[in-house]
Amino acid sequence: MLHPFNKIEKSAEEIYKYDLLKAESAGAIGDGNKPYFRRHSDKGVLLIHGFAAASDELMPLAYELEKYDISVYVVRVAGHGCTLDNFYKTTYLDWYDSISAGYNALASFCSKICIAGQSNGGLLATAAAKFNKCDCIALLAPAYKVNILGFFLIKYIRKIIKNIPRHLKEIEYNYPVFPTEQTYQLKLLQDEVLNYVKDINIPVLLAVSEKDVLISSKEAVKKVNELVSNDKTIYKYNNKLYNVKHILTEKHSVKIISDIAEWIKEKLA
Repeated sequence: MLHPFNKIEKSAEEIYKYDLLKAESAGAIGDGNKPYFRRHSDKGVLLIHGFAAASDELMPLAYELEKYDISVYVVRVAGHGCTLDNFYKTTYLDWYDSISAGYNALASFCSKICIAGQSNGGLLATAAAKFNKCDCIALLAPAYKVNILGFFLIKYIRKIIKNIPRHLKEIEYNYPVFPTEQTYQLKLLQDEVLNYVKDINIPVLLAVSEKDVLISSKEAVKKVNELVSNDKTIYKYNNKLYNVKHILTEKHSVKIISDIAEWIKEKLA
């Protein structure tokens, strides 16, 4: 079961240094695979990347937020950004615990915190917001329901097939496959989060592509509309116009990144 993060009694810089060393010891090579932290004001955003991805996925949004003098911490979720062998060893509980460093770093000096998560990171962000203090949450194509063929059978498929191939072209830091055991862990996380997603009672932003190829944008909209929060903003993008299939913060998605950053800036003001 998920839970409130354990408090880390260190400075933000000390926590970040340890998090970097942890990433490097796991085999993370290149800045795009490592956590990223920059202290600016006492307003902060915790950014959580998606499944089989890496911190690079949310760097364009991090840079945009920094223009508003907002402190940012882009996490490296456990098992990501290094080697598949490392990924194979992780569970959704490991993923959740690994984002606590970033949260603690921001909480050590920030008066307001936003938690933002992409895809599987949206599930982790929902859990983090449920069990820890934050002021708003930005859900970027949250994986409340996924469009993976046979996903409901993944509990059994994982015993037969180790990896599901991916067709990647320009996503440099992502793994080339979806490991079925970790895909099952994603389902376990999804099942747990769906039990309490409706309880979120802080300002929430949902940003989805209407023709997302990996998650159900309709289900994401439905779940957000069920939240008890009375402060909800939903941005739905047409991917013919913005050339976005799933990754809402792709480097070319300038308008989308700007919309998300502007909303966060206003909520943290």
